[in-house]
Amino acid sequence: MHHPTLDELYSLYELQKPYTVRTPLLYCELLSKLINGTVYIKTESLQKTGAFKFRGALSRLQTLSDSEKEKGLVAYSSGNFARGLATAGRLLNIKVTIVMPADAPLIKIEAAKQQGANVILCENNSPSREEAASQMAIELAAENNYTLLHPFDDIELIKGQASVTLEVLEQSRELDIALDTLVCPVGGGSLVAGAKLALETAQYQMQLCTTEPEHFSGMKLSLKNRLLMTDEGNHPTICDALQARTPGISNFKTLGSNTDLLALSIQEPFIVRAIQLAFQDLKLVLEPSGAIGLAALMQNPELFESQTVCIVASGGNVDFNHYQKLINC
Repeated sequence: MHHPTLDELYSLYELQKPYTVRTPLLYCELLSKLINGTVYIKTESLQKTGAFKFRGALSRLQTLSDSEKEKGLVAYSSGNFARGLATAGRLLNIKVTIVMPADAPLIKIEAAKQQGANVILCENNSPSREEAASQMAIELAAENNYTLLHPFDDIELIKGQASVTLEVLEQSRELDIALDTLVCPVGGGSLVAGAKLALETAQYQMQLCTTEPEHFSGMKLSLKNRLLMTDEGNHPTICDALQARTPGISNFKTLGSNTDLLALSIQEPFIVRAIQLAFQDLKLVLEPSGAIGLAALMQNPELFESQTVCIVASGGNVDFNHYQKLINC
């Protein structure tokens, strides 16, 4: 697999800048006290479209050929990638069709439609909602001659997601701090794979920590066994954006050589508490998937003792009624 240069990653980052938000790096006092260290939150929940996914979607569309842009594209997504891709398509004037699970959060379905995407709902959940939606997208691509995009297992998209970490490194230099650990939520793994590329090419020594919901920990299983694996658990999760049971092949290959990587499975009660902490201490609205990194420190403070940690709060797209229930738990 081709490994990009630092110049290549920065070039993609520069192409994003006219469209993206430079999201704040916020100090979190409560988590800092919890680990007797220093904790910063990279607030990608404040990114355009409410999640980091916009960065990779934008970069991926910017790298399409003219013929690919002209015929349009199709992808599947449970929500944040859909909204990011729809917005990128509108900004770049590219026709976008998105297959979404019928049980995806309504706020994410409506947001993609509002950005002009053609949204098709997939009612099938067998063998899983992601696999069913993926198969429908494949069939639509063949029928309509669309370019087929994968929401996370795509090396060009992964390069675009590296901008989150490049931006964190810029901000850490401005604050004159040295980061020990970067905590990334993981579904398919494009965020943490992009982080690995950024740190590797920038030659910055920092531990990566992956955080996944219990029973959706395919990346943790794969890294532990050094083989692409699927989490076969059948329990539900409140993290609707992190329901990929198997990590992306490209993402796993990118991380596979990182033996120092810390991979964690996070229990649901800690995720709920993290959502509440973000609201109370930081005035941040986080969806469950966006709060899981904060939950990792709350569940395992001893693993981060006395460190300087940056947590990527990856998204904030959550239905109001659902959020109200989580806050009042």
